[in-house]
Amino acid sequence: MDSFTGRIMNKLRCAPEALDSEACRARAGMLEGRTSIIVNIVLFAVKAALGVAVGSVALIADAFHTLSDVLTSVVVFVSFKLSAKEPDEEHPFGHGRMESVATLIVAVLMIVAGIELFETAVKRILHPEIVTASIAVIAVVAVTIVIKEALARFSRGLGRAIDSYALEADFWHHRIDAISSALVVAALAGQRLGFYYLDGIAGVLVSVLVAYTGWDIARKGVNEILGTRPSAEFVTKVKKSITAFPQVYDVHDLIVHEYGKKVILSFHIEVPESLSFKEAHNLADSVEKAVNKEFNTFATVHVDPVNLSDPELVVYREFLDSLAEDLTGYPSVSFHDIRLVKDGVVKNLLFDVHAPRSAASRELKSIKKIVRGKLMSEFPSLDNVIIEIEPAYAL
Repeated sequence: MDSFTGRIMNKLRCAPEALDSEACRARAGMLEGRTSIIVNIVLFAVKAALGVAVGSVALIADAFHTLSDVLTSVVVFVSFKLSAKEPDEEHPFGHGRMESVATLIVAVLMIVAGIELFETAVKRILHPEIVTASIAVIAVVAVTIVIKEALARFSRGLGRAIDSYALEADFWHHRIDAISSALVVAALAGQRLGFYYLDGIAGVLVSVLVAYTGWDIARKGVNEILGTRPSAEFVTKVKKSITAFPQVYDVHDLIVHEYGKKVILSFHIEVPESLSFKEAHNLADSVEKAVNKEFNTFATVHVDPVNLSDPELVVYREFLDSLAEDLTGYPSVSFHDIRLVKDGVVKNLLFDVHAPRSAASRELKSIKKIVRGKLMSEFPSLDNVIIEIEPAYAL
């Protein structure tokens, strides 16, 4: 975080350790939205007046692009206001995903604006018009570039401070507006030298930039709404924190749900079978509290009791470990929650398989068939091998 952004966050009463809080994010997002709305309304009025005065389609298009920034900033402002609302009966997980909705709306507006600008610019290329702008007009448009770039950096600084895709989207809207204004300046200057077609060409370039950026932002917004896989770094850190407890042998079936910055976790921990019910509960409670404190999450733990001292289970576990290494074509396969259930003379071996996320349904069936066949062949005393494939969203 740069010093300027740091001073702003201090003014907003956002300490470094509280940047992820909903209240802090709402204050930062609404500040960016208000500032962007005011600045863009002023810039729109200036550009539109100059565009009409000199008859430049590129400058008029740039003015309406700036106006679209006002609309997107309104969306950003409202989304942060709504995302700070407390959970209610219909939205028990809060309103954190409103940021993702805002990101998608901003992106769609950019795509629509880009298409419309493209049509106007192509018409100007096919039917060029003489546009003569004075040095003073060109200078004023050049000043708007500086203002928009400053606003873009302001938005990016706040966006990175609170890790917001919505503010990142608004940053790109401001940055593209600055670039489009630069193209307009180049077109107006070129037309003074007799290159009248530059106005339409500049309009086409601006429209393509706007539409492409909107598409890229839309993709990110959709991914957030659908739900994406957490980073490998986050998963590694969480598992390391969990297995730091001496009585936790392993962790698996980690599932992550994100609602804005509210993260809900669930996972299984393997603990000694010798623990009493009360001891296992206390251990699970301690793990939950430790993870929640370190990662600011809401965690739920499922306890899997395992027996690491049973000689027969040790043999099965060692065989499965070696089998995991020998499964050619299936990297990253591992086995969890291995247990032996004996019902009179019937002996059942049960366990879960963690398979590659890229594996297709038929490949998962193949893994189960191979593993079951090798176990039944190696250990004829087994009556049955029951295998569960962990879901693709479990890490």
